[in-house]
Amino acid sequence: MIGTAADKPIHVLDLPQIYEKPSGTELLKALALLTLQPRSFGITADAVKGPAVQPEGVTRYLTSIISSPLSWLDTEELQEAIWDAASARLSERSGRTAMPAMSRIFSIPNSSGEEHTLTLHEPSLTSDNLGMKTWVSSYLLSRRLHKLLESPAELVPTSSTEPSTPNDKQLRALELGSGTGLVGLSFAALKGKSATIHLTDLPEIVPNLAHNASLNVELMKTTGASVTTGVLDWSVTPNPLPTAEERFDVILAADPLYSPLHPKLLVDTIGPWFSRGLDARVVTEMPLRAAYLPQVAEFRQRMLDLGLAVVEEGEEVGYDDWENSSGEALAVKCWWSVWGWSEKV
Repeated sequence: MIGTAADKPIHVLDLPQIYEKPSGTELLKALALLTLQPRSFGITADAVKGPAVQPEGVTRYLTSIISSPLSWLDTEELQEAIWDAASARLSERSGRTAMPAMSRIFSIPNSSGEEHTLTLHEPSLTSDNLGMKTWVSSYLLSRRLHKLLESPAELVPTSSTEPSTPNDKQLRALELGSGTGLVGLSFAALKGKSATIHLTDLPEIVPNLAHNASLNVELMKTTGASVTTGVLDWSVTPNPLPTAEERFDVILAADPLYSPLHPKLLVDTIGPWFSRGLDARVVTEMPLRAAYLPQVAEFRQRMLDLGLAVVEEGEEVGYDDWENSSGEALAVKCWWSVWGWSEKV
């Protein structure tokens, strides 16, 4: 029987042992106790609290389950479920990239002090599907959105006759490189029926993106949000160019630069799709990792060359769910920025 004082971790020998031929239910409960979540995002380095089980001997315990025929259990399905769970627990102890597919829950604050809860699915990670991982800059931006979009600063005198978005007009928003969709879905939940948002990425990423939109359909119905997903390849110039009605009042992008080609591709995509209204906004957040600082600088210059100016900007630190070789959280400094037209265009 598993049980101990709240302040005393369980020893692995207190878990059901294979030689005792425990029931399938007992084994599954023990394996659930051993579940490890990836390190949490946020502004502190604290890891997600794991189960109160001493780590010594856990790997050997999991291996004993995987290598056992579990012949005393009634069905092959139950045996498979236990082997799968034990294998997953072992993978979780082999680093973030070895973790199996998972669903993660994120809490997004709104301007009233309450929070929306989003559920996102992340497939098991490989070197060629990192676009399906949630990154710290997306998390930080999603939690900042309610502040950034409350009362955007003016770039031009309010007496300007340049058209802007009427208060009663539904905002059109576009997310570029949506990944798992955290930022775009957060925007949808926050804006509700006052906005529509189109989440976009490459063809191989969109199916999981659409799946995540479906996972949060109840929240979207509650808030009245309208969300669509689709492919948008930055390397393809839209032809014909978008009309004024097809452009977007808000464009969102988080962690969009991981190639020397991306600054140009991103800005060249923003240009035709961005509304010419003087209260239209581009909102971005990107990590200031040393290897990509030249791309960040190039992005800034290209945005200025396009005729955009920074409305607001700042830096903040979050902790990604990767660890260094010592098991410590990796701090990531991120730059957030809000852009608008600097003059009539």
